[in-house]
Amino acid sequence: MLAGLLAEFAEIAAPMPLLTLLAGTALGVLVGSLPGLSSPMAIIVLLPITYTMDTVSAFQLMIGIYVGTKLGGSYASILLRTPGTPAAACTALDGFPMAEKGRPGEAIGYSVMASTMGGVLGWIVAVTCVPLIAGLALHSEPADIALIAIAGLLLVSAFVRGSMVRGLIGVMLGLMIASVGADVQDGVERYTFGYGMLSSGLPFAAVIVGFFGIAVVLSDMDMIGRKSELVAQPSAVKLPKIGDFVKRWRAWTIGTGFGVVVGAIPGVGADGSTFLSYAAVRNQSKDPKPEDFGTGVPEGIIAPESSNNATTGGTMIPMLTLGIPGDASTAVMLGAMILHGLEPGVLLMQNNAALVHGILAAILVATLLMFAIGWLASSAFIRILRRDRSVLFPFIMVFATLGAFAAENGTFPIYVAALCGLAGFLLERRGFSVVTIVLGAVLGPIIEYNVRLGLAFSNGDWSTFVGTWPRMAIGAVIVFLVVNEIRQAVKRATSDRTATA
Repeated sequence: MLAGLLAEFAEIAAPMPLLTLLAGTALGVLVGSLPGLSSPMAIIVLLPITYTMDTVSAFQLMIGIYVGTKLGGSYASILLRTPGTPAAACTALDGFPMAEKGRPGEAIGYSVMASTMGGVLGWIVAVTCVPLIAGLALHSEPADIALIAIAGLLLVSAFVRGSMVRGLIGVMLGLMIASVGADVQDGVERYTFGYGMLSSGLPFAAVIVGFFGIAVVLSDMDMIGRKSELVAQPSAVKLPKIGDFVKRWRAWTIGTGFGVVVGAIPGVGADGSTFLSYAAVRNQSKDPKPEDFGTGVPEGIIAPESSNNATTGGTMIPMLTLGIPGDASTAVMLGAMILHGLEPGVLLMQNNAALVHGILAAILVATLLMFAIGWLASSAFIRILRRDRSVLFPFIMVFATLGAFAAENGTFPIYVAALCGLAGFLLERRGFSVVTIVLGAVLGPIIEYNVRLGLAFSNGDWSTFVGTWPRMAIGAVIVFLVVNEIRQAVKRATSDRTATA
């Protein structure tokens, strides 16, 4: 592992890879700072460009965007009280009051330092855990892989916003999308309705472009024509002194801990970890007092920002070892792996170790580049906060369309992307998460293939899926998630009847 990481660090140190990673990180900071844009959208827009790059470089560009958006989201939270990303909403609780008191540069400085600290510590945990879990995963058989993928679908369904039922409906839609086309083992066409264009399945690039690109633009059309007014214009970013930051060690250690753990839970990502870490730091704080939070205390910025960036390392653990995304951005990256001819999952480390090492190395370098950008170039990104979105959304739509077209060099994927975008927009408005749909489309073929292979190895004996202790444990997790959701549904129905009685 160490030799592979050192080799990738040496590769990144070359001028072109370093410039690529710098461009991705800078773009991520820009995207994160603009409410209405997101990391998955930026990755989608750049998908056509990654087709011309080697696989490791393509994913390092995506990692740069992913890391950069973590810091960028805090700019709008602090200066506009409008989070650039959902995970940055918690930062506004103390960041905005500090900016109102005439200390915007100091607030952003704490954000930059906490983001860097959380990112570095999260990276250390990821580098430690990924090879251990991957080593265990290498001994997995088809039945194990199928159960892990099914458990991943249920975990994401259970933890995404809204009820598990909505999550499962999204997963089922994704599985239906993955089922279109000729069966890879038998060659039987499914759900093609006689259209030859569907025999090879729905273009996956068009599907993720629609759900993560076009749907988001449709959701934020009402932002066109708006211009934001900053509560204060920082003359310069003011980084806190090292001693001042270190003495607040509880805030960034608790934030990092929550970020790594919650980030590693499939489907949760940074959105939940920031508020959990903020609440934990606030409840056990003596100086400042708990009632001081929300008035502009540094700990109220440090905790959520360190947690936000630590999730970067946490989400990599299930993505690189089990093929299960921790959030929307890693779901898009899993889709990008398929587009680049890779198979995400438990064999990724064995078959594509260079890619895993390259992604892990890129996270650390991108975190350090993020610090440099936040320290030296924040003013350039802050000026863009007041720009009208009408300039950006057409640009995004054009590149999303190009990304869909490039999937098969034809117009059919564009129609698929438009249809998925409209469907994603309508589903999001009804409380469904498009992450579950894309995850179903990613893991569906993996589950089907390994279930059928496991049955072939066992001569059709279904008991093979509970034939070992690890499989029984995974099966128990699956049963628990389903039973718990049924129990919660019954409890909600009972309380509703009581309330109306």
